[in-house]
Order: sequence, then C-alpha cells, then structure tokens
Amino acid sequence: MDVDAWLKLVLVCFLGALSPGPSLALVLNNTIVRGRLYGILTGFGHGFGIGLWALLTSAGISQIIMDQSAVLLVLQSLGACLIAYVGYRTFIDGDWRILQQQKLGSGGSERYIKAAVEGFLISIFNPKIALFFLAIFSHLVTSDADWVEITLMGSTAAIIDVLWYTLVSLMVTGWSFNVVLLEKGNMVSRISGIFLIVVAIYLIGGMVVQMF
Repeated sequence: MDVDAWLKLVLVCFLGALSPGPSLALVLNNTIVRGRLYGILTGFGHGFGIGLWALLTSAGISQIIMDQSAVLLVLQSLGACLIAYVGYRTFIDGDWRILQQQKLGSGGSERYIKAAVEGFLISIFNPKIALFFLAIFSHLVTSDADWVEITLMGSTAAIIDVLWYTLVSLMVTGWSFNVVLLEKGNMVSRISGIFLIVVAIYLIGGMVVQMF
C-alpha cells in the first residue's frame, strides 16, 4: 500500500469514527457514569471490534455475512439489547458519586475487562459498521492485497477508532465537567441511563420498520 492510499484509508476511518451512533452513546455513558479509565477501555474494546470488521471486509468475509438478512437481524437485536441493558444498569445504579467510589474498591480489573467487552460487543453487534466498511473501505482493497496489507488496514482502522474514543473520554472527564457531576451526579446517571434506553428503543423501531 502506497502513502496516498494509506492517507485515504486514514481519512475514511477518521470520518467513520466521528459518526454519531450507539457506539458514541455507550462510550459517553460509560465515561460519564463510571469514570475516565472505564470509558477509555470501552473505546479500546470498540477499536478491537472495528479492526476485526476491517479485516473481515478486506478478506471479503463481511460481504458473505451482510448478505444474510437473518444475521443482520440478530446483530441488530443483540446490539439494541446491549444498549438497553447498559442503560437500565446505569439508571438502577443511581448516584454517580457512589459509582466512582466503587471503582476504587475491589474487583477493579473485572470491571475494566467488562468495559472492554462492552465496547467490543457494541461494535460487533452494529451491522451499520460492517455496511460502512463494505460501502467505502472495501474500495480501498486491491485484488492482489496480501495479509500484510490487510493487517495494516485493519490495524489502522482500530488505532484511529481507539484514539478518537480516548480523546472523547478525556474531553468528557475534564475538570469543569467533573464539577457538574459532583453537584448533580444522581441526575446525570438517571438521564444517561434513560438516554441509552431511548437509543435502544430507536434501534428496535428501525428494525421493525425494515421488517415491514
């Protein structure tokens, strides 16, 4: 892959990462409610999933997956359920200040693994990501691309995605925003949980419309 083609790849991946959707909603929620590191690790897990989709697209496998309407429906359903679950958990957990204290206690490593898993699953369960790669990313793959080039493309997509969501987490957890959380922690947690549930309902509604 020459430099010009790689720069095009970087631009495409960057624009894709910037697109708002369930992934951004999840990372924002996890960052605001459960802390900066939790949000960053959610982004790392999401980036790993993005890299996997990029590899599958480069290898031509994602086209086979996307041709199956039943697979699309399952992925959409699982993604909506994951968003709804995180939203419900956030709403039930309640006060942000309590959650921040919990992250300092025992079981921290398990919590952070959970953050990465949530990020990974929301990227894998979002078929729009696969469609994005098929529509744009696949045109950057040459017919004679070897596994070194394919791996480079997948790694580029993953790294850009991780960097973007890390930046989002850092911006959201700035000092001024933390002041707001300390004053209105419980309300922020409730609103964040409700927002994710609304996103899940929206996704399910879109699925119903497509079916009929």
